[in-house]
Formats: sequence, structure tokens, C-alpha cells
Amino acid sequence: CFVKSKYQKIKGTFDILPPDTLLWKEVENILHNISQQFSYEEIRTPSVESIHLFQQNVGYETDVSKEMFTWKDQSKQQIALKPEMTAPVVRAYIENGFFRSNPLCRLYYIDSFFRREKPQKGRQRQFNQFGIEAFGSASIEQDVEVILMASTCLKALSISETILHINNIGSPDTRTRYEQLLTKYFLQNTKALSNLSQKRLHSNPIRILDSKEKEDQLIIKNAPIIKELLTSTEKTDFNILLSNLDALNIKYEESPHLVRGLDYYNGTTFEITTKSDKSQNALCGGGRYDFLVEQMGGPSTPAIGFAAGMERMIIESNHEMQKNNVDVYISCNELKNSTKCFSIMQHLVENDYKVFFDTNKKSVKNQMKDAIKRNASFVLVIDKNMTIKNIKSNEKIAVSDFQQLLNFLRTQ
Repeated sequence: CFVKSKYQKIKGTFDILPPDTLLWKEVENILHNISQQFSYEEIRTPSVESIHLFQQNVGYETDVSKEMFTWKDQSKQQIALKPEMTAPVVRAYIENGFFRSNPLCRLYYIDSFFRREKPQKGRQRQFNQFGIEAFGSASIEQDVEVILMASTCLKALSISETILHINNIGSPDTRTRYEQLLTKYFLQNTKALSNLSQKRLHSNPIRILDSKEKEDQLIIKNAPIIKELLTSTEKTDFNILLSNLDALNIKYEESPHLVRGLDYYNGTTFEITTKSDKSQNALCGGGRYDFLVEQMGGPSTPAIGFAAGMERMIIESNHEMQKNNVDVYISCNELKNSTKCFSIMQHLVENDYKVFFDTNKKSVKNQMKDAIKRNASFVLVIDKNMTIKNIKSNEKIAVSDFQQLLNFLRTQ
């Protein structure tokens, strides 16, 4: 019969239930392994931070800043659930003196974040991201490595038909001149812009380029491009980056209006999307933020990173999840044999076998059916004597002690 729960999850959140938790674990393990192959080390930061960490560094007028979950604690300190990870990682990098002990510092994370945006498939108010942050190198080779790592992760998850969109937005001076040029251009088209873009025009005109509103698309298409304002050095670095991507056979499109939505970006910016219609098409995005560490009180430190949505990657992934198999299914239906049962169970676990003990004490016939349903390899029946059966071959023998049982398992 249908039973309605007395309590419901909060809008914009979701439960990850078995067997999906196994898929999540497999995906996370792949990302952990690749990160460590590239010599990145894991970082974990608190779920809560000062609201000023994000407002003053991500930007007051960005969507991220506007969508934060915030409150005042009992000491009147303004707190926020973290909506993104770069600012907390930079805070930890400075606060813990990593710039002294690890001048070329490479970090990665898998974490949960919170934004009060409209929930939709692949985008929730509590969401999960995998990301990396590389501190200490201004070399364009660092940009190549970061993009190679992002590409490697998506390939390992069997996510196909991806495209890398890439741009260079230059130095802060270049960006300032570009914003002035954009403002002038958009002012000439104010009436044709969407209401949202009209609001952004005076607060953060560069964000108009991220607009998904239908009426803005033609105006954006004809907007000035920042490439025309880049210095010769910035153009040379960008060409070196593209030539390396060609050599690595990483498909890309130059996207002259790709600027990213956060205020701290400069230089290389990129986004990886999929052509699939399964979900939102943006999988991963990032870029350089060479001035953020200094802005937050640390020494001048070049940096680059990216973040990828776990939910979107899992939706798009064609990774085949391994079956959640049981090695030994244990049937012990007499309470007087329970001590023997638990002793055997303990020894099996200590020898790295995965066990399932039917504490409901169904009939042996039904237990055999249940063992097959759970993809068990063996059934161990414990009563006055012990019998072990190989489900696949139907071979069955009586065993007198654990060593004999272990010998049978190892020879199968």
C-alpha cells in the first residue's frame, strides 16, 4: 500500500539512494585517482564561511553572490553556506601558509555547495562539484595541464561528444577597457535587451554576455570581442595554448564572448559542454585568477582552476557501474548457532570477503532465491554442521572449520 511520508525533503535537495550511491562512489574514486595521478592533493574546507569572503571576492552583483543562503549567528556574525569553492580554497591557502611551504601548490576537492536558484534537472539548491586549483605558476603550460586534466576526467567517465569553449579575457586593465567598450555598445541597444540584461548593464555589463534570454542573443552575437584588445604577449600565450590543445587532440572552439560569471577571472577562461540533450549542457568551467590571492591578503600568486558539476557528469556519464555483488550469503536459522555464525562472519570480513547475513531467517529455499537476487557467489548454511555451495557451479561441500571454508573459497 502507498504510504506518504510525514516529512518531505526541502525543495531543491535530493536523496542519493542505493544503488545510485555505488555509482557516485565509483565516479568519485575515478576523480580521486586521476587527481592524484596529476599530483594534486585533496583539500576539504568548512561548509560555512563568512559572507564577506564571497561578497568581496566573488562579486556583489554576480548570480553566485545573490543566490547565497545566509544568516546571522548568535554573535551577530554574518555566515553563508559556501556557494562555490575557489574563495574558500584561497582563504585556506593564505591562512595556512601554503604559499610558503608549497610554492607550486596543486589542490583538488569533491564537495557540496548551496545556492538558492531555480531547481531543475542537473541543478539543485544543494549540489556537488569536483574541482581543482593550481597556485604558483603563471606559465601557459599550467593552463594546458589544467585543461588536459579536465578532459582526462570526462573521458574516464565515458562522457562523449564534448566541446571545449575557450577564450582569453586578458588582464584586469584589458577587461576594464572591454567593459567600457561593451557598455557603450549595449547602451546603443538598450531597448532591445531583456529586462535582466538592462539591470546588468549598469552594474556588471560583462555578465550580459552570459545571458540565455532569447532577445539578447543577436545583440550578443554582434558585440565587440575582447581579443581585439589583448596585448601581443596575451595573444602569443593564447596561440601556444591552442597549439598544445591541437597536439593533444582536444577539440575546441574559440568563443570570443566567453568571459565567465565571476569577477576574479583574467587570462584563460574555458567551459566544456556536451551536445547531449540529457541535461544542462555545461559540464565544467574555469580559468585564471592571478590577482585573487593578493586581493584576499596573500602574496602575489598566479592561479588557475576549474569546477565540474557532479550531478551533470553522472547524468551524462556512460560509465558502467559494477554490480553490488555479495561474496558469501549466510543462512543461520537457529539462534543456538549464532555464536558460530558471527565468528565465521568476522573471519570472512577480516579476509576481505563481502558477506550478507539473513537476520530475517527465511526458509533455506527462499534464502537461495534471495542469494541469487543479490548476486552472491556462495551460500553458507550454518546449522549443526556447515555447508558451503558455489551458486554458479552448484558444487557443495561440508566444512568443519573456518580454514576448510577458506580453502574452498580460494580454490573456486
